[in-house]
Amino acid sequence: MRKKRGDIADKLRRRVNALRTAETVGDLSTIDPLGYWHQLHEDHAGEWAGKLSDNYRLLIRPEGDSDSWNAVTVTVIDIDDYH
Repeated sequence: MRKKRGDIADKLRRRVNALRTAETVGDLSTIDPLGYWHQLHEDHAGEWAGKLSDNYRLLIRPEGDSDSWNAVTVTVIDIDDYH
């Protein structure tokens, strides 16, 4: 991580650890409040984002049939500047 994206490596590690620790997507904001986890809309509807820098976000997609807040499995989609 440090070689390719040293500017966000520490925060990326924190976001990934939060994903490992959380039991549901809804737990992310409690476990990792500095990640500013939030649900996305429009072009990224159905996805969630965790803050890595002023512009970059870790994008995840909750999996399963339940509502995304209660999802227990996620797919990491990308690191993106969608602003």
